[in-house]
Amino acid sequence: MDRVRSEQRGVSIASLPMCLAAATLAVGLGGCRSTGVNVSVEKIAASEIPREFSKVSMPAHVVEPPDILLVEVLEALPGRPISGERLVRPDGTITLGFYGDIYVAGLTLDEVKEKIVLHLRNFLNDEVLGLYRSNPETGEPEPVKPADSDRVFVDVVAYNSKYYYVQGDVAAPGRLPITGNETVLDAIQFAGGLLPTASPNDVRLVRPAPPGACCEQVLPVSITSIIYDGDPSTNYQLLPGDRVVVMRDPSVRVTAFLERVTTPINYVLNTALTGAFAIQQFRFLSLPIGQFAGGFGGGFNQRPQADARATLTNPTGPAN
Repeated sequence: MDRVRSEQRGVSIASLPMCLAAATLAVGLGGCRSTGVNVSVEKIAASEIPREFSKVSMPAHVVEPPDILLVEVLEALPGRPISGERLVRPDGTITLGFYGDIYVAGLTLDEVKEKIVLHLRNFLNDEVLGLYRSNPETGEPEPVKPADSDRVFVDVVAYNSKYYYVQGDVAAPGRLPITGNETVLDAIQFAGGLLPTASPNDVRLVRPAPPGACCEQVLPVSITSIIYDGDPSTNYQLLPGDRVVVMRDPSVRVTAFLERVTTPINYVLNTALTGAFAIQQFRFLSLPIGQFAGGFGGGFNQRPQADARATLTNPTGPAN
């Protein structure tokens, strides 16, 4: 049951940024669109969509595979230290070595720390785990919440479970991890920049619909305005799951289409010409050698041979 509740909590927390974006879009743009991009830049600029100079803070990070956590316990058992990076495995657990495995998927860092401290109570006493602290006024020990212990530390080393995608005419399309501060311009730079075939004014930010939202969001991006005019209106802040799609220039698309259409035609024509030439060569090589001699000799030596026959018949010379 703990695992089920953790997973449900993880889904709800992880979807908060996307829900926030969907809500602001619904209010600012009067709804959402599932196909095409026909929202004016002026209307987007007047909305409250997070962008370069109006970013929003992400909610507490929810641990999921394959995040990498740093777990340190100041005083563990002799010869059994707890220190170093821990990979969140596909089953949602991390290993503490001698101390066993702990399921952490769907939990925030404070919840992970609390669960680790409670798990280690089976091996270490409360004082070592920092669950008691001396009251500076009375000098008596007082309990400390597991998440507030100063003897156990948990942090994220690599945010591998939250990411966005860059697709289309960029140098290195693919999936990139998100840390909460990236914009569309950052994403394109991380992907190696635009290709010469790209259309700088035809870039889209596709934001999938989070659970419970109406539909996905498709936002226009003008890279030309962002870079050359310094206009941040369409330089949106990226959220987990976003897709940045760089479209190809229309002229290049037409050229590529014509090339795809003409390539098979050229192939057929070239094959037919090559076959016809091969047939002619075969016929030429199949002719008898004597036919070549007779043809060439008769064509070029017919008159000299006639003159020779005439001389032998009439030594005084040919009759005029």
